[in-house]
Amino acid sequence: MAITAAAPTREHERPMSWARAVVMAAGFFFLAIILVGQVPGYFFTISTLAKLTRLEQGFLDMGLLSVGLGVIALEIALLYDPRPLIPWPIFAVLGAGITAIGAFFDFQVFTGAWHEYLPDAITSTQVVNGKNVVSTTYWPIPGQSWLLAPAWLQPQGIDLKAIGLLGLVIGPGILVIALLTPSILSGRIFGPARDYIVRVAIAASIALIAVWLTIYTFAPVVFDPTGTAGVVGNILLYVAMILALLGLVVWLLPIMTRNRQQFMPANYLHGVVGLFGSIGVPLLVIWAAIYPVVYLIHQADPSQFWVQCAQKTQIPASCTFTPFTGYIICAIVFSIPFGLFMMGLYFWSTRRNTIVLGGTYGIVWAGLVVTLIHQDDPKQTPIGLLIAACIMLLAFVWTWATQVEFAPVRPEPLGCTGQWLVLGTLLLVYLMGFSLLSMPSFFEVEALALFYQPGIGGLHDAFWGMLLMGGFAAFQITVLVRRKPMSKVRKFAMWALLFAVVFEMVGSIMGFRWDVLYYGVDAMGGGQAWFLAGICFEVVGILAALYAAVQAGSPRWALIVLVVALIGAAEAVIIYNMPFVYEELVELGFFIAMVGAFAYVAAGPDPDDQYALAAEGALA
Repeated sequence: MAITAAAPTREHERPMSWARAVVMAAGFFFLAIILVGQVPGYFFTISTLAKLTRLEQGFLDMGLLSVGLGVIALEIALLYDPRPLIPWPIFAVLGAGITAIGAFFDFQVFTGAWHEYLPDAITSTQVVNGKNVVSTTYWPIPGQSWLLAPAWLQPQGIDLKAIGLLGLVIGPGILVIALLTPSILSGRIFGPARDYIVRVAIAASIALIAVWLTIYTFAPVVFDPTGTAGVVGNILLYVAMILALLGLVVWLLPIMTRNRQQFMPANYLHGVVGLFGSIGVPLLVIWAAIYPVVYLIHQADPSQFWVQCAQKTQIPASCTFTPFTGYIICAIVFSIPFGLFMMGLYFWSTRRNTIVLGGTYGIVWAGLVVTLIHQDDPKQTPIGLLIAACIMLLAFVWTWATQVEFAPVRPEPLGCTGQWLVLGTLLLVYLMGFSLLSMPSFFEVEALALFYQPGIGGLHDAFWGMLLMGGFAAFQITVLVRRKPMSKVRKFAMWALLFAVVFEMVGSIMGFRWDVLYYGVDAMGGGQAWFLAGICFEVVGILAALYAAVQAGSPRWALIVLVVALIGAAEAVIIYNMPFVYEELVELGFFIAMVGAFAYVAAGPDPDDQYALAAEGALA
């Protein structure tokens, strides 16, 4: 009888855990909401503003970014498919040079040696002999041979600060990829070395984001965007963004090298052909020609159906596209990513890694665009960097989840509770993301969900929404990863803690009018009554979790539950006794006190954990 080898199971045919599916679905959701929901609206806004300045700035920034990422994709192809066709030191020198140029641009703008925009015209009024004298200063100086003709470029059509930041992103990317070539091709970076670099980079990025966000929330004057202190905060966020990109590159490049047949054609398709040829070059051509083209359209459109001009004496300086034209532009931009998403769904079962790499490029591109197009406003710059850094972390988590299985995949019914758990996790991730997206006050969007509501000390709802929803999403993801039935004691603790969170949230939203501890019970209002009920449920839930941990014979988990509860209580007491009491921080102490109990409910052992004993017996 002939013996034939069985066909290998392809990656898309392998079973997938619910936890991994949830992460991948959340990544697709955010990619869709950014590319399909936000980018077309941005194009409509900049094309219908009173002037074309932002349109030219945005097209140039997005075009150069697309070309830069295309160059990185070409570098990966030339160095890793399958061996270097060009010596990697050449790319290292190129990356170092682009980095130096970007740093020089930003330094010149920061010190005031250069204007931020090119060309720029600053109008000032002075009183001379009792009369107002208006003077205009041009930069660069008119008459120099390298001054761009006003007929081809609207004033302030080039943002040198954004171009400098772009050099500080693309340059280090080219440099790092070149420096990694010997280690990756020789296999030295595989294993613990790569894992250590990735973990340190991602953890440091998260820590920097958390530090900046917390300080900016409670003491915004420390990172005032309009002052020198804001530069320090911007540097922290820039480093966080670069570290997240470093973790993504160090983790993904060895995967692409090992699976060249799946990733390298996609690298050509999405990076070189897609970003460089299909997006970057057309945007740069439009940027260079849009100003004279608007003039020509106006000459052929006396009814101002396509182009409208505010002043007859300033054409095309006061011209812009009409809303009708803006809708057409928005529809064209919308159709491109929407069509790509539909193609991705069709090819997901047969060309999964091709779709994955395209999604990774799309997430990175969208994250970098967020900060580049908002460099012209100092107040928007840090928020743009913050969102860009968070999107880079999203790119890493999503790409990692598409390649690594991190939860049991045994076939078993999810059940009604499990289905609600999956839906709830997606909903919480959705709300967490919209909390982050609700922080900015960008010129082209309004708050999307929880709205930016400054309070005492700069507190706002989006910060608390992101923390709360992020914590719940982490809790549910952990439960999905374990995929293990809970004992009655753990279920009781979980529901008690959930009721505590709901009641305390209701009380916090209603607010506290009087200090009950100072004025007595008669001063209690509705918000304090709800919060007190939540405290009662919280105490019961923590005690139930502590009892379950002791009964399970796990002193470590019992210590975690107890210590975290004491830390939260201590934080609340310390903040309450400060001269200036922030009631939100007092409430935060009660929420912190439940973290240890929630962690035990999600990942701790059961008092009657027969499933663990059965698993150990099966393993033996």
